[in-house]
Amino acid sequence: MRRIGVLITVIMALAFNAGAYDGVSKLFVEENGDLFNSITVPTRYELINNFGRADKTELYNDLRTEETRILALTDEYMKIATSSAQTVELKLLHKSKRDTVIAVIETVAVPYKDSRLTFYDTKWNKLDASKFIKMPTFDDFILPSMPKDLRNNLVNSMMMTMIELRFEGETLVAQCNANDFFMGDDLKTFQPYLVKKVVYTINKSSFKKK
Repeated sequence: MRRIGVLITVIMALAFNAGAYDGVSKLFVEENGDLFNSITVPTRYELINNFGRADKTELYNDLRTEETRILALTDEYMKIATSSAQTVELKLLHKSKRDTVIAVIETVAVPYKDSRLTFYDTKWNKLDASKFIKMPTFDDFILPSMPKDLRNNLVNSMMMTMIELRFEGETLVAQCNANDFFMGDDLKTFQPYLVKKVVYTINKSSFKKK
């Protein structure tokens, strides 16, 4: 049985090398398992092949615990639901014709969404994120006009701060759960001073806040 699995992998690899897969799909298949440790290479091929097929878009991951599916796929962007509570986005950024960076957003819902942004080269070596972006913090979602005492009350009221990230075309959008955390009078008090989202424009491999 194991030999059959190996044979399938070899056949897929030959198709891969022949150009059947390219761009972000190629990098998804080549990823070394740090990001997609529950999705084997044959399953990754099958997910790509099944994308766009209404009859078969979801596959169990290799732990047989959660269904995995590709939500979006182009030459330079992919979004994968690795479980019911996690998505991973891959976006290719081109510093130059011969220098491509992979920007990866991992988002979990617990239940508020929280994201991590990581950068890799095309060999899946991790890169220093500070060379590409100044990461958003809670302060980016508070207007300067907010009174100091009210700001202190806000910060003290937050049990935890979670920031969701997502790619929208050639922009990166960041949203903070502070907008969802409060209700009633607290919401009315804080909301006028809260920024709903922070948007970054992407130029090659650099991110600049609008």
